[in-house]
Amino acid sequence: MSEQTTEPQPQPKAVLNACTVATRADLPAVRLLSGAFLAKHPGGRFLALLVDAEPEAVGPGLLTPADIGVDAAELSWLATACTPDELRAVLQPRLMMRLLAELGPVLYLDSNVLVLDSVVEEVLSAISRNPVVLLPRVLEPLPRDGMRPAPEELLTAGMFDPGFIAVAPGSAPFLNMWAEQVRQAPDAAGAFLDGAPALVEHEVLRDPGIGVSIWNIDQRPPWRDAKGRLLVGDKPLRTVHLSGFDPQRPWLLSANVADRPRVLLSEHPPMAQLCAIYRNELVRVGHNRERDPYAFAALPDGTPIPDALRREYRRATQQRNGVPPAKPAVGPAADVADFLRWACEPADENQNASGGSRWGAALWQDDPELRRQYPDPFGAQAKEFRTWCATTGVATGRVHPDAVPRLDPSSSLALVDQLGVSVVGTGAEADLLRATVRASGLPTADEPVYPVVLRCAGAHPVPGDRYVISVSPDGVLTADLSEVDEVWVLSDATRQAMQNTAVPVRVLALPVPDRGEVDRPARKAARARFGLDDGVVFVSAVDHTAERRGNALGLVSAFLSAFPDRQDARLVLAVSGAVRNPEAAERLRLATASDHRILLIERSSDGRVVDIELSDDLLAMADCVVSLHRAEGNGADRTSLLLARAASMSLPILASHHGAVAEMFTPEVAMLVPCHGVGTEPDAQAAVELMRSVAADPEATIRLGQAAREHLTHSRTLDGTAKQLRDRVEHAYRGWRAQHAAPPPGPAEDPLRPLLVARHALLRKPNVETESRTPGAPALRKAVLRVLSHYDNHLREVLTAVVDGVERTAGELARRQSEDAGTGGSRVDADLRADVIQLAERQTQLDDQLIGVDDGVVRARADMASQGRRLQALEDALVEREAARDKQIDTLAERIDKLTSALNRTLDRIDSLESSVVTTLRERDARLESGVRAATDALRTADSLRRIVVREHDRAGDSDPALEGTSTSVVLTDAGLLRLPAEDSLMLPVLSTNGVWEPELSALIDSLVEPDGVFVDIGAHVGYHSIRVLNMLGTSGAVVAVEPDAQARALLRHNVGVNVAPAVAERLSVVDAAAWDSATQLAMRPALTGGVSVHPAGEPAEGEQPAPTVRAVRLEAELEALPAANGMRLSVVKVDAPGGSHRALGGLVRLLRRDRPHVVCSLSLRQTVALGDDPTAVLREFGTWGYDLVPIGGTDPKEPADLLVPDPETGRAPDTLSLWLRPRGR
Repeated sequence: MSEQTTEPQPQPKAVLNACTVATRADLPAVRLLSGAFLAKHPGGRFLALLVDAEPEAVGPGLLTPADIGVDAAELSWLATACTPDELRAVLQPRLMMRLLAELGPVLYLDSNVLVLDSVVEEVLSAISRNPVVLLPRVLEPLPRDGMRPAPEELLTAGMFDPGFIAVAPGSAPFLNMWAEQVRQAPDAAGAFLDGAPALVEHEVLRDPGIGVSIWNIDQRPPWRDAKGRLLVGDKPLRTVHLSGFDPQRPWLLSANVADRPRVLLSEHPPMAQLCAIYRNELVRVGHNRERDPYAFAALPDGTPIPDALRREYRRATQQRNGVPPAKPAVGPAADVADFLRWACEPADENQNASGGSRWGAALWQDDPELRRQYPDPFGAQAKEFRTWCATTGVATGRVHPDAVPRLDPSSSLALVDQLGVSVVGTGAEADLLRATVRASGLPTADEPVYPVVLRCAGAHPVPGDRYVISVSPDGVLTADLSEVDEVWVLSDATRQAMQNTAVPVRVLALPVPDRGEVDRPARKAARARFGLDDGVVFVSAVDHTAERRGNALGLVSAFLSAFPDRQDARLVLAVSGAVRNPEAAERLRLATASDHRILLIERSSDGRVVDIELSDDLLAMADCVVSLHRAEGNGADRTSLLLARAASMSLPILASHHGAVAEMFTPEVAMLVPCHGVGTEPDAQAAVELMRSVAADPEATIRLGQAAREHLTHSRTLDGTAKQLRDRVEHAYRGWRAQHAAPPPGPAEDPLRPLLVARHALLRKPNVETESRTPGAPALRKAVLRVLSHYDNHLREVLTAVVDGVERTAGELARRQSEDAGTGGSRVDADLRADVIQLAERQTQLDDQLIGVDDGVVRARADMASQGRRLQALEDALVEREAARDKQIDTLAERIDKLTSALNRTLDRIDSLESSVVTTLRERDARLESGVRAATDALRTADSLRRIVVREHDRAGDSDPALEGTSTSVVLTDAGLLRLPAEDSLMLPVLSTNGVWEPELSALIDSLVEPDGVFVDIGAHVGYHSIRVLNMLGTSGAVVAVEPDAQARALLRHNVGVNVAPAVAERLSVVDAAAWDSATQLAMRPALTGGVSVHPAGEPAEGEQPAPTVRAVRLEAELEALPAANGMRLSVVKVDAPGGSHRALGGLVRLLRRDRPHVVCSLSLRQTVALGDDPTAVLREFGTWGYDLVPIGGTDPKEPADLLVPDPETGRAPDTLSLWLRPRGR
C-alpha cells in the first residue's frame, strides 16, 4: 500500500458585510460608500435601505422598509411622525437585526462615511470577543474654549457614533431594546448608545484611524508620510465620517458647525484634499443631476410638514397609548384629508380662543424669526399672526390654506339684548346653576348670547361686552379679574376669604337635589364590584393637587388609630391628581401599602393612573362619608358640595367643623370634628372616637344620615335658590343696560354726519404701495385686486344702497322729529327710539356680515395665492421635466451602447464558461467513477477483514477453558468483539444487525460518567456497558459489575480480557451475587432476554424440583469492601433487573444519599406487582431519596402518576419504564 499525502488547503479570508440607511437624496453618497467598501473588503456584501424608495424602483443591493418587515401602515406613521434623520435612526437597528439573522456579523456605516482602508481585521477581532462593537466620537475630552463642537453638543449627540457600529450573534436582545427605545424617542436616538455599556457586553474600538470626524480631527489630524500614505499618528487612516458635509459649501468640513468651528480645512491640507475629492466624486455619480427630494417631506400638494407638527403627532400618539390622532399625511397608507382635519384644529383652549391651529403653532415653534416678530401669536398678536399666515405663509407654501387661523369664534355670537342669562362651562356647579336658572323662569342658553353670563370652570372665552359673573367655588376664579364684573361663591367663609377682591363678591347657596336613599341591594352590588364584604366602609375623596388641605394622611392615621385590630373596617379612597402630583401620590401609597383594609381607587380598567371622581356608584358602598380637610385660604366649597351630594343619599357625614361645611351642617345632622390651633386643624383624637362610634352603633349612624338628608332638602331648596338667582341676574342686567345705553346727541351735533362719513369711506381705494417684508407684495396686491374687482364692486354697491337707505330713513326721522318738536312730538318719541334701536341692530348685523365677508376675502386671497404658487410650481416642473427628458434620451442612448458592448462581452464570457463547465464536468465524472471504485474495493476489504477477525476471535474463545462446554457466538459492536450465549434471542440479533445496544441509554451514560468516579453495572450480563465505560475511564476510575449468572460472568471476564487493555481491566471488579435490599438467598430462573432473573425463594410445589439459588447481598457492604473502589464516590449506577431494580437500589440507599450518583434503570410494573410491591409507591420512594423521575430520552421530570398514565390508543398502562433518576440540585 502506498501512502498518499494531501496538500494543505489555504484558509478562507475573513469576510465582513456592511449596510446603511439613507433616503433617495442620499443615493449618490450610498453609491460612493458601497463602491469604496467593496473595493477594500473583497468577498463582502453591502446593502442599503432606502427609507422613501418605491419597491419597484430599487435595484441590486438596495432594500425598502417592506424588506425588513415594516408594513405600509407603520411606514406611513413613521414617515409622518419623524424627520428624515429620525426615520433613519428608527430603521437602523431593525435593518441590523434582519441582516444579522441572514448574514451573520454585520457593520453599519452612515451614508456619509468615506472608507479609505479595510477595517475587517479590527472589527472581526473585536466582535469575536463581544457581540457589540462601539466607536467613540472622541478619545479625549473636548476643551471648553468657546469653539464648536462644544462639550454640551457632544453630550446631546452621544459619546458613541451611531454611524459606525458592528454586531454579532448574541446582540439580538440589545438590538430589540434599541429599536423599541428609538421608536418611542427618535429625537434622542444618538444618546441611547451611551447606555450600551450597562446593557450589553461590548467592545470599544479605540483605533485613532477609524472614525475621524468634525468631533475629533483636532485631536488626531491626518498627515501623509514619505510614501504618500494617510496616517493618524502611526496608524493608517481607515474611515472618515463626513456628517454634515455639503457639496455646495465644500469649504466647511460640516455645514452644521458653520459658526466658530474648531477646525478649518485651510489648516488641514490632507483633510481639505479628501473633501475636495469626495465632492467631485459625489458630483460624478449624480449629486447634482439625479438628486431626488425626500419623498415624505411634504403633502401631495407640495406643502412641507413642519418638524414641530411631526413631534406633536408623535406625542399625541403616545398619549393615546399608540393610537394615532389621525391618519398619516404621507406614505403608502396616507389619508391627507384626515391628517389636515387634525392639523388644522386648535390644540388647546388658548389656540381655540384665538382661532389658531396646530399647524400654525408648529410653524411658529420652528421659526425663530416668527417667534421674534409675534411673541404671543394666540394672544396679543393673534390678528397680526393670522394676517401673516393668510398672506406670506400661504404664498410661500409654508402654511396650508386650510390651516389659516380663523376669526375669533366668539365674535360671531349675536347679542340678544333682553333679560336672560347664559351659563357657560362644565362641572357639577354648572349643572346645578343650569337647573336653578330653568327653575327661575329666566331665558337661558349655553352660549354667551345674553348680556349676563355665569362663567364656570372649563368655559370658553366670553365677548368683552358681556356682564361676566365668575362662579368660583373655593375662590378659584374662572377668568382674569379684569374680565369679571362680579364673583359668586358658595359660602360666606369663602366670601370672607375674598373680601379684598377688586370686584363685588356675593354668596349663592346652591340647591341640594334629593337623590334618594341607597337601599341594601344597591350597596351590596357596589361593594361586590370592589371585593368588599358587609363590614363598616368609610369612603372619602383625595385630591393630590391640594394635598395639605385635603389631609388624606391625617384621615389614614385616624382610621388606623380607630381600628388597629378590627378586620371588618374598610377605608376606600377615590384618588385624583396623582399624575400631576406623583410625590404626594407616592406618599399616600406607601402610607397605605401595609394595610389591606385601605383601598386606593386610582386606576382605570386598563391599569392607567387616572383621576377618579367620587361618583354615586362609589358613594353607594359607604356606611359613612369622611372628610378631615383643613381650613386653609378658602371655605372648602367643593368639599361641602360633595358632602351635600352624599347626604342627599342618606349617607352619614363625618367632617371637619369649619368653613362651608359648618354653614351647611349642624351637629344634630352630622358628625363634626372640632378644630384646634387657629381653627384650621381637625382634632385627630375626636375623629378617632367618632369613627369608632360609627362602627359601634350603625343604627344611630343610619338615623343621622336620614336626618342630614331631611335637613338639606328643606334648607337648600331649588325654588329658594332660583328666586335669589333671578334677583341677582335682574340687578346685573339693569347695571349692564345703564353702562351700554347710548348717550343722547348734543344740540349742535348733526345726527346724519356719521352716515356722510361712512358714504365717503365707501369711495376710498386700497393703498397697494404700503411697505411689506415680502418682495413683490405691491404687484401681488394689484393682481389680487384685479381678480376681486368684480366682487369688490358688488359689495360696494350693496353697502352704498344700505347706507343710502339708512341715510334716507334717518333724515326722514330727523325731519319729523324737528317738525313735531313743538307740537307734541314727545308722544312719538318712544316709537322713534324703537325705530332707531331697530336700525342700530340692523347696522350691527351688517357689521357682523361685513366681518364674515372680510374673512371670506382673506381666505379667497389665500386661496388665490396658493393657486398662483401651484401654477408656478407646475410651470417649473414642466420645464424641468422637459429638460430631464432630453437628458434621459441622451443617457438612454449612451446606456444602450454600453449595454450592447457589455452584452457582447457577456456572450464571449458565457462561451468561455460553457467550455470550462464541460471540462469541469468531465473531470468530475472521472473522479467520481474512480472514487466509487475505490469505495467498493474498501468495502470488500473491510468485509474480508471483519470475517477474518471474527474467525480468529472464535478460535481464541474455543481455547478459553472458562468457556469450555458453552455454546457462544461472536458479534462486532461499538464496544468491541463480544461473545454472547448462542441461545440469546434478544441481545445477539440486535447487536448482529446494528452493532449497538440501547443507543439512548449508552449516550446518557457517556454524558454522566465522571473520570474519577465509580460506575456500578447491576445486571452486567456479558459486559457491554462495563466494557464501554472501562474504555472511557481508562485508569482514572473504577467499574463494578454485578452479575449472578456464572455463565454470563465468564463471558463478561472473557470479553473484558479481549477488548480492554490489561492495565484498564484491573479497574474492573465483579460481584458474583445478586443485588438486593437484604442479604438472603434468591431463586434463579432463565430469562427470556438472556441471562437469569431472580426472585425470593419459596417452597417448591409438590412434585417439583427446587429452583437453583444464588447469594443476594446489599451492595453497600460489597462496594465498601472492594479495594478498587475505595476512596471514590459513586458516579453512575445502571440497573438492568426489571423485576427487582428497586430492590437492588434499596441495598444502596445510604451510598445513594451520600454520593448522589445518577441512576439509570428499567422497572417492570408487572414483575414489581408480582413481588408484592406497588409501582406508585416505588416511584414515590425514589423521590424521597432526592431524585427526579426523568424518562430516558427526555429532560423534564415527571410525577409518578404521569408515568403510569394508560396509552390513549390501547387503554393499557405501560409494562416497563426506562428511567433516569436525576439527583435534585445537580
